[in-house]
Amino acid sequence: MKTSTVIGFLAMLSSQALALELEGTYTVASAGTELYLEDASGQIIFEEGDPQAWFFIEAETDRYAIVNGVTNQYIHCGSTEGAICEASDVAQLFQIDNISDNVYTFLEPESQLLLHRTTDNQLDLSLPTPTNDESFELTQVSS
Repeated sequence: MKTSTVIGFLAMLSSQALALELEGTYTVASAGTELYLEDASGQIIFEEGDPQAWFFIEAETDRYAIVNGVTNQYIHCGSTEGAICEASDVAQLFQIDNISDNVYTFLEPESQLLLHRTTDNQLDLSLPTPTNDESFELTQVSS
């Protein structure tokens, strides 16, 4: 009984720690690159240059809406493989997993697909690939 209570408490703390880590605004880069997530007139793309800030709204435990700090639009992708993500007034929730230091993956829970940077620097939903294109580096801009 005590063991299950301790495990439950640790699970609660780890989920709270993730929420605390995602307070404030962040730049989002495709891991290992200088390509930053941008809302370019409703299209969600990756490009070099002056990165836009993004913030995360926790709607369910470990599930967040991703919001552009400039346009206040949400990332929305639907739930099918290859679906190109767009800026939208409609929030879509993603499970965010910290895989190392400040590198994260974003899972669409209904389809079990990951956010993914395409070869033409768009954002879509994909099964895991042998590349690093489903990993994103978050750098805090403000708290």
